[in-house]
Amino acid sequence: MAVACAAFLAGCGKPPGPQGPPEGMAMPVIAAKVQRKPLEERLPLVGSLQPKEDIRVLSEADARIEKIGFQPGETVEAGHVLFELDSRRQQAMLAEGEARLALAQSELKRGEELLASKTIPEQEIERLRAAALAAEAQVKLLKAELEDLTIKAPFRGAVSDRQVSVGQFVRRGDELVLLIQTDPLELVFQVPERYVGQIRLGQQIQLGIVAFPDEKFAGEVGYVSPKLDETSRTLLVKVFLKNADGRLRAGMFGSVDLTFRAKDDALILPQTAVLNDADQIYVVAVDAENKAAFKPVKTGLQLAGQVEIVEGLAEGDIVVVEGYQKLGPGSPVMFAPDSAQYGVEPTPPPAAGNPKS
Repeated sequence: MAVACAAFLAGCGKPPGPQGPPEGMAMPVIAAKVQRKPLEERLPLVGSLQPKEDIRVLSEADARIEKIGFQPGETVEAGHVLFELDSRRQQAMLAEGEARLALAQSELKRGEELLASKTIPEQEIERLRAAALAAEAQVKLLKAELEDLTIKAPFRGAVSDRQVSVGQFVRRGDELVLLIQTDPLELVFQVPERYVGQIRLGQQIQLGIVAFPDEKFAGEVGYVSPKLDETSRTLLVKVFLKNADGRLRAGMFGSVDLTFRAKDDALILPQTAVLNDADQIYVVAVDAENKAAFKPVKTGLQLAGQVEIVEGLAEGDIVVVEGYQKLGPGSPVMFAPDSAQYGVEPTPPPAAGNPKS
């Protein structure tokens, strides 16, 4: 590095110092092509899995447990009967109410017939109509109370261990069981304020789950808080995660790499290719004759191990990423096999019996 810097600062064309390679010997380097592509920034975040919906199922009446329709831990569908409470009293009251309704409707019908012949006053008809409406409302109330004795799951989810047993008397408001929605789940995390503009509803995101380190799960941003947390200056975001097979569970930790496109079209190099000496920024380029050339450059954004080249290089130029420490201006180079990962074809080995270049 010191020799390279000295050679550059002293002026191009000066041979490398005493630590450089023997004259004519090509030094193996790892090189990269300058590429034009989007420049992206990745932000790793960690959150926790939570159910989208979870409720405490409560008793809506004072009654005895007659039947329990699930096994703790199983998944039930929406509308599945979880509990049946003793309904004998409500059924008797409903039968009485329906009888009163039938009587009130019958009396109203006779009154309307008498009104047609002007044998009863209008006020009596109004009373009969009110009585019929009151009886009808009472029947609707009793039917609703009877329905409350059959407790159903409002959505598909997993049930926890039950809090009651068959034959136990419960009162209105007593907790019976927890119902937790398992599909979809939510990955909940906080996004720093500077990245808020990059988050949008419906954005597709790849998630990693600590319990399944070798897998990636697809998620979709389903909620973005309308307000930042004033203390942490972060924004609450929820990603909806499909979980039809039930492998994922609420409470697990998950991670997401948010990828933000900082620039749609930029000349990109690996950051290790850019060298600094005082206030001078330069690279070791490789010319058409596979010789080193020290070039000053102007850089732009630097994100995730990549750097944007604003001035000094063109798309397709080849630059040394590793191995420039013993190079001087005009030093011959050969491309090591690891150059292939950066789009540069490695230099083939010399043929057997031929002297090395």
